[in-house]
Amino acid sequence: MGAAIAAVVAGGALATPTAWATVDAPVRSGPVVVTNSIIRTETLTHGNGATEFSLRLPDGAVCPGDSANDQWRLQSFMIPAADDPTTIRYGSIGPEPQTVGRSSLFMLDTRPFVHQLTRRNTGKGEPGVISVLPGFSLAVQASEAIPTGEYRIGIACTNFGKTAVYWDTEIAVTVSPDGKAAGLEWRLASVSPDVIASETASRNWVTPVVFGGLAALLIAMLLWKRRSRQATTERASASASTRTIHQTTTLSKESQ
Repeated sequence: MGAAIAAVVAGGALATPTAWATVDAPVRSGPVVVTNSIIRTETLTHGNGATEFSLRLPDGAVCPGDSANDQWRLQSFMIPAADDPTTIRYGSIGPEPQTVGRSSLFMLDTRPFVHQLTRRNTGKGEPGVISVLPGFSLAVQASEAIPTGEYRIGIACTNFGKTAVYWDTEIAVTVSPDGKAAGLEWRLASVSPDVIASETASRNWVTPVVFGGLAALLIAMLLWKRRSRQATTERASASASTRTIHQTTTLSKESQ
């Protein structure tokens, strides 16, 4: 085997069926982990349509071949949880048929993550190494007002549009009909819906308290400044009165 195979063996990828999967016998090769789009070690359990996230594949995840020599491509998907990712055929913009609630994932610039390239190998027949995945959001899905429900999101390796291997996780989505990103909320299906409810309640409690505290601080500062100015004015007035009395006394003595 070539250098790429050696690297994959060192990473432990050959302990999984990933490198040997085919479009005739597609496999799920493990879960994806939803992470912060910048700090990839920070996992996310929930967010809204504007939340920027990425997906982390298992260590050693590879495609059966690379793009340059073997025509393998990377795809993303967001499909109803009841759908089978192994049956997806990918067209120019994602899973087909393209319907509301069945699409690719969209990068932060709103382009679909489809038909992406693996790293180039030195020859044919070696596993295709997958680069770090970009940031995504569900802003496009929010604008389409997808149905509330449970979905699979994930990454797949395909050959001429047919799936050979994929990684995924399930999320629960609730959507408001206004099409605004903040109106879509998602959480991992394994996470209790109380997480979002608790965070919302906390946010609704904290915000008035914070603003109330800031308002009280601002009023206190204004009162302090006003009192400070009054005190300064009173001192200046007292000083002026003292000077006037002193001058009057002096003139009185001089006139005598």
